[in-house]
Amino acid sequence: MTKSITTELTFDTLISRIYHSMTLIKKQELNEYGIAPRQLFILHVIHALGTKATAPEVAKAVDREINVISKMVCKLEQDGLIKRTKIKPKSNLLSLELTGKGLQMIKIDTTSKSVQKVLSTIPAGEYQRIEATLTRILNMLDDMRQSAE
Repeated sequence: MTKSITTELTFDTLISRIYHSMTLIKKQELNEYGIAPRQLFILHVIHALGTKATAPEVAKAVDREINVISKMVCKLEQDGLIKRTKIKPKSNLLSLELTGKGLQMIKIDTTSKSVQKVLSTIPAGEYQRIEATLTRILNMLDDMRQSAE
């Protein structure tokens, strides 16, 4: 394997492992509430969008395909966390609104105490450099993806 392939695989694996570990920790912390981290995140997005909350708008806000968000919206509705309402009688477009149960869920502290404990060990200057580098990489990948479309 060439050095560039090895470096890319190592970087990709490292990012994936960090994301996976953080998600598992967040799942454990949210387990007592019976909600997954991704679901709680989507509830926050719906709440932030307010009256503009529709599945396409949520998909756009979180950079996910509409079919992925549609499945999640159905699950959130089944769990009684949101309700879907037709925007116009003859329209297929549905507005999304948090129910009382959904509003209670968004009051849950989404900050993972365990993840914050780990991140707090990184000095402020180093943390800012890591964040700036990752943001730059993400922006470049987004630009590449958009130019390929």
